[in-house]
Amino acid sequence: MKKYKNIRTLEILEGAENYNSWIASRLKPYIKSPALEIGAGTGNISYYFTHLKELVLTDIDEDLVASLRLKFSKKRKIIFEVLNVASNLGKISNTFNTIYSVNVLEHIENDEKALRNMHRMLNKSGTLVLLVPAKRIAYNDLDRSLGHFRRYEKEELRKKIEKAGFTINELEYFNVTGLLSWILRNYISNSHAELKGSQVKYFNWVVPILRLIEPRQGLPFGISLIAVARK
Repeated sequence: MKKYKNIRTLEILEGAENYNSWIASRLKPYIKSPALEIGAGTGNISYYFTHLKELVLTDIDEDLVASLRLKFSKKRKIIFEVLNVASNLGKISNTFNTIYSVNVLEHIENDEKALRNMHRMLNKSGTLVLLVPAKRIAYNDLDRSLGHFRRYEKEELRKKIEKAGFTINELEYFNVTGLLSWILRNYISNSHAELKGSQVKYFNWVVPILRLIEPRQGLPFGISLIAVARK
């Protein structure tokens, strides 16, 4: 059974309600039922899509899937499955209008195979929605401790998505302040390989301001990349 490398970080990020809401608001216009989430983790982003008529939440970790099942037990329409998207697709035989994932692709060594499998699971003209960490220069000990194989450059992500058979509709940086604070944290923190609750709490506090002032398009860099692509 595959295990997620840093459950504690997911638990800390559950307290980042403002940030999770901001991410969900950026993805929401593109996510239509039936939808599949890759790497749902503890459901921090899943929560914002439980209104969908058909939703499948997946993770590579059986314990996390069991936790999701318990967390959303009152949502009868949600299906929960263990899935390694870079391997055989197992029980996932149906296709979807949308596949989305948030901070997952960087955990997958063979990300190109994962993208090809996502392409296979989408309906004709289905939509892929990804949020991934950006900028190689920001890759640090915390990335390594979280099990990240990489941070993505914009053109690198574009090429991999297109190679898997998709057409890019949108590819934009997200959260420019987050990137600067990520790099700064690496210089001033005494614990480079650990994300602290106090750091998340502070950033979560300033998110409503960032959300008001940051443009949706045209950022020169950011802590993440958001990609929207059509099959």
